Amino acid sequence: MASWVNNHPQMRNGRRLVKSFVAAQKLASLRNTLWNRQQLAFSSSVASSSTPPIQEESQPLSIRFEYGLPLLDVPLPSRNEPCQFTMRPLSDTVGSLCNFLRQEDKGIDYVAVYGTNGVKLATCTSIEHLLQFGTFRLRLNDKFFNVTVPKTGTTPYDSDKLRQLDDLRATVASLHAALCVDEYKLSREKKLLLQLENAEALLAPLHETKRKIEQECEAHTDRVMWAGFAAMGVQTGLFARLTWWEYSWDIMEPVTYFATYSTVCATFGYYLYTKQSFEYPSARERVYTKQFYRRAQKQNFDIERYNRLVNEVEDLRNQLKRMRDPLFQHLPVSYLSNLETEK
Repeated sequence: MASWVNNHPQMRNGRRLVKSFVAAQKLASLRNTLWNRQQLAFSSSVASSSTPPIQEESQPLSIRFEYGLPLLDVPLPSRNEPCQFTMRPLSDTVGSLCNFLRQEDKGIDYVAVYGTNGVKLATCTSIEHLLQFGTFRLRLNDKFFNVTVPKTGTTPYDSDKLRQLDDLRATVASLHAALCVDEYKLSREKKLLLQLENAEALLAPLHETKRKIEQECEAHTDRVMWAGFAAMGVQTGLFARLTWWEYSWDIMEPVTYFATYSTVCATFGYYLYTKQSFEYPSARERVYTKQFYRRAQKQNFDIERYNRLVNEVEDLRNQLKRMRDPLFQHLPVSYLSNLETEK
C-alpha cells in the first residue's frame, strides 16, 4: 500500500506543489526583510544628511554694518580665505545669500541657514527677518558657523528706517528730475529756436523766388484760359455769320455737327493723355503746374530743397509748441528724449 502511494503520479505531483509553495513563501519573507533593512538604512542616511547635528562644533562669525548695510565675512571652503558678502535687508532673501555663496565658490555643494533651534530656514525668508533673529547658523558643506548680529542702540536694518531712507532717496530723485527737466527744456528750446532761425533764413530767398514764379504762372494760366474762351467766341460768331449771311442752315448743320464731334474727340484724347476727365479746374491746375516746373527749371529753383526746408520749419515749430504745452511741463527727461528720437 505504501509503495502504491509513493509510486502514484498524483501523489508525487501534490508533494512537488507543496514544496514549491513553501519555497515561494520563504523567498517572499526574505525579500521583505531585505527591503525593510534598506528602507531603514536610507531613512537614517537622509535624516543624518538633512538634519544638522546641533552638538557639532561651529565656528563663530559676526555681522558688521557699513553705510547702513550688513556685511558678512565667510571663509570659503575651497580657497580657505574669507570673502565679504553685502546683504540688502529689503530686497535679498536667504535664497539670494545661498546663491551668492555658490557663485563665489564652486566647491560648495550644500549651503543652508538654520535657526538656533536647528530648524532650517526657507529660502524665501527675507534678510531683514533673518537679522532680527540675532543669531543663526550657516552651513557650508560639512562646516557650521554661528553668525551673530550685533545689538546697537540704533538698528540700521530696521524696516521703518530703511523705508524712510528709500522715501528720502525717491524725493531727492524727483527733485533732481524736476530741476533737470527745467534746465533741459530751456536748453532744448534755445536749440530749437536757433535751428528755426537758420532754416527760415535759408527759406526766405527761396520763398521770394517761388512767389515770383507763382505770379508769372498765374498770369500765364489766365491768358491760356481767356484764349480758349476767345476761341470759342470766335467759333460761335463765325458759325452765326455763315449760317445767316453767307449760307443757310442746311449747309451749316453738318459743319456744326462735325465741329461738336471734334470737340468730343478732343476731350477723349485729353482723358487718354492725362488719365483724368476733362474739367475746367483740373485743366487749369495742369496748365499751372506744367508752367511752374518749366519756369522753376529755367530760373534754377530747387523744388526738393524748398520742400525739405518747409518741412523742417514746420517740424521745428511743432516741437516748440509741444515744449511750451502745459501738459508737457512735468514730464521726465527720458520721455522727452524719446519724443525727439521718434522724430
